[in-house]
Amino acid sequence: MKTSTKIEIIIVLAVLLRIIFVWQFVNIKNINQWEYGEISKNLIHNNGYSLFYFENDSLKFKYKDDAKPFPSAYMPPAYSIIILPFFCFNSDFIINLLVISSQIICSGFVIFFLFRLSNKLFGEQVAILTSIFYAVIPDIVYSVVSFSPTVIFHLLILLLFDRLIKNEKSLRFNWTIIVLLTILIYLRSEFALFALLILTTIIFKCQLKLSLKYFFVIIILIMPWTIRNVVQFSQFVPLTTNLGQNLYRGNNPSDVGGWGEESVFEEIKELPRDRFFEVHLNEFYLNKAITYIKDHPLNFFTNMFRKQFELWLFNLNDTRVNNFFYLSTTILILLLFLVGVLRSYDILKFKYFYLYFLYFIFLSAIFFTLPRYQTMMKVLMLPFAALGLIWIYGSFTKLIKNK
Repeated sequence: MKTSTKIEIIIVLAVLLRIIFVWQFVNIKNINQWEYGEISKNLIHNNGYSLFYFENDSLKFKYKDDAKPFPSAYMPPAYSIIILPFFCFNSDFIINLLVISSQIICSGFVIFFLFRLSNKLFGEQVAILTSIFYAVIPDIVYSVVSFSPTVIFHLLILLLFDRLIKNEKSLRFNWTIIVLLTILIYLRSEFALFALLILTTIIFKCQLKLSLKYFFVIIILIMPWTIRNVVQFSQFVPLTTNLGQNLYRGNNPSDVGGWGEESVFEEIKELPRDRFFEVHLNEFYLNKAITYIKDHPLNFFTNMFRKQFELWLFNLNDTRVNNFFYLSTTILILLLFLVGVLRSYDILKFKYFYLYFLYFIFLSAIFFTLPRYQTMMKVLMLPFAALGLIWIYGSFTKLIKNK
């Protein structure tokens, strides 16, 4: 059977599996559209890029016809804009169905580019197994029904790594890399950190001029959003207003990943309710988090170990992960990944991959971890996991033959 035929079969089976999953386990009418969807609704209903509002002295973000939401930069704009056309329909059922369908189609492209990248790194056998992993792993299958940029992120990160590997020898200025990095930052603002790590590797290759060129072009491409934020909030908000809340959720007296004690919500009610509300909210949470870290430095460091556990294995507080198939595949992929990384270790060949994993480790250590963060990271774990499985199988068969 031709390789192209094998990939086509895997893609078709992956799409069918996702359709069956949606049909059997998802109530399309009642999917949570999260902040991304609510921002899209506000854009469609001429409220601008907005999110939070108060109702009966309680902070809300779910769209409501008579609400007057505050201007927002809480979420980066790319995903809300990508799904915006679907919100031209008045039916949540149609909106949700269109978003899910588009993400199922996108997952097919992810498998194709994941195969191509894995084939370049480790050969066809590993690439086929990697594609199968992506097709069937539960949390990856689930990601197509989530109003989050996970599947699109997978596609873009694969395109970026494919281009980085191609550009490795020549080290010339590459517009594709620039565009992909910029879109990824607009999709996940914290990705700016990974972009800086990539530029740092270019500097280490004695290419300071090239690195600076990349840096300033990315800054220019991000500038329209930053200027919008400065005009809107009269303060320098380069990307988002959620830094403080994310830092607080990872470092607070309540629990890692928690929203804080009831007294925190009471204090939020006292914040000025003007167009700068999100700036006030960000500063409020940021000050709370910094104070906690200063007062509890030991907790700050010991919690890092828990956060790593939740990044690589499972979240201790999220009931969604209490599923045998999720837990078993997560543990299996992690073990195979570790074997694959150890067997293939090559700092020059895989430096971008190692930086990618370190980037997630750093973010989770400082902030906190949600299950989807592991899912986002996992797309580049899979080639190493497939390599690990093939090595274990080969070692086992050799052992049997020798006996």
